[in-house]
Amino acid sequence: MSFCKGSSSAVVLAELICEKLKSSMTEAVCNQTAIDIAGDMKCNVPAFKENRLNLEKHVLQSLAEKREFNRYIKYINDPKTYTETFIREEVENLLHTEYKDKCNSFFRPKISNIQQQILHALHEASETTRENNGNINMWLQEFTGSIKGELTFATIDPQNFTDVNNFDFLKEEIETGLNSISADLSVNKLKWFRLRPDEILIDQLCNCCWETCPFCAAVCTNTIKDHNSAKDGGVDHSTPFHRSPSVKGFYHMHTVEMCLSFCTTKVAGDESFYSDSSDRSVPYKQYRSAGPRYETWSITPDLYQMCYWQWVVCTFQKEFEEHYKRKYDGKGRIPEGWRKVTLDEALKNLEEMYK
Repeated sequence: MSFCKGSSSAVVLAELICEKLKSSMTEAVCNQTAIDIAGDMKCNVPAFKENRLNLEKHVLQSLAEKREFNRYIKYINDPKTYTETFIREEVENLLHTEYKDKCNSFFRPKISNIQQQILHALHEASETTRENNGNINMWLQEFTGSIKGELTFATIDPQNFTDVNNFDFLKEEIETGLNSISADLSVNKLKWFRLRPDEILIDQLCNCCWETCPFCAAVCTNTIKDHNSAKDGGVDHSTPFHRSPSVKGFYHMHTVEMCLSFCTTKVAGDESFYSDSSDRSVPYKQYRSAGPRYETWSITPDLYQMCYWQWVVCTFQKEFEEHYKRKYDGKGRIPEGWRKVTLDEALKNLEEMYK
């Protein structure tokens, strides 16, 4: 930073103020830009628009396109954490592609606006101090008081600058220093402050119910976090789209055979299951009697089975078998019709079901 000649104390004070302003301005601009970018993404990025089901659809699309078994397991075992990871990855990619130039367009007017407010505060502080024959203590109080609504400004001890009395010179020095403040603002700066676009979107999109079906681990789609069950005056957990319980490792008791049929099909039939690895057999039709994990779920009997999850089972058959130490055999043998489902058909199925 280059300054005109003058009082050495005034130059030092101007440098100190400019450094504090630079830090505070960068934080303020980045925080507000993060809010604006998150809002823009919420309106314009397909994965973040509309509702919770729309986000789930894009997560499942991404999983299928990446075709990585470990990602599926992470999603099945901890859908909330995986969805947050999905949002972070999507935002990171967007910030360095189509939003890279947008960030700069968000930065510029905010920097200009704050600079104008600082210039006004400098003028007012100098005028007020001169009219009242004040000292540097008054000038600092007037200046910091004017900008505290916009910027966080650490205290400067006036005792170190008692010889500064040319406030016009001080003002000019700070104005010169302001010209370099915006030089290092970039999209990468957004990572280092309290507000980040990805975290804002996570707060908006993930503050909902994440309970999973006790059979297939499908996520409850209720948008209310910690909602009461029906017996407590609320609504039970539910989802319109269940899966094959085998993706969660559900198997037929006393065998190594995967439980293949979707749980919605099971609760429509006459089979039974063993609750939580116990020896107590419970009819699927009476699944709510199996204990706390089951009684708050509403699973509607339905013979429809999403071909998306049929594709997942067939694509990762060996991986699921190795992961759970079970087999798609016997009662869990995969029908030939499932094996005919293509990736394109699976993705089309998602689009149709999640409209």
